[in-house]
Amino acid sequence: MTTSRRRAEPLPAPPLPLDPAALAFWTRHAGRLTAAGLLTAADTDSFAALCVTWSKLSAVAAAEPSEENYRLMIQFVNLLKQYQALAKQFGLLPRDRKAAKLDAEPPPPRDEFGL
Repeated sequence: MTTSRRRAEPLPAPPLPLDPAALAFWTRHAGRLTAAGLLTAADTDSFAALCVTWSKLSAVAAAEPSEENYRLMIQFVNLLKQYQALAKQFGLLPRDRKAAKLDAEPPPPRDEFGL
């Protein structure tokens, strides 16, 4: 009997307290990433950093661009780059998800004869 990488794993807990937006991001993606084998106990710190980055990015994105808050717009660009770099590691961007075949259906289960 073969072991699939898509097995039921317990959902890891965040390693640090997350604000509501970061926790919502964790809840939305952690189950799928755990099932795909991309989020393990060794990866929770990096994934928590991604969640915090998403929270900060969404907060800055809510600000109206203007001359007075140009620093927020610079912060937005920097946070977006950070988010993209971290999200790529977890296959959360479309091209990376396709390359990692995360959107593909899992192969059908095999019997004890490998059929």
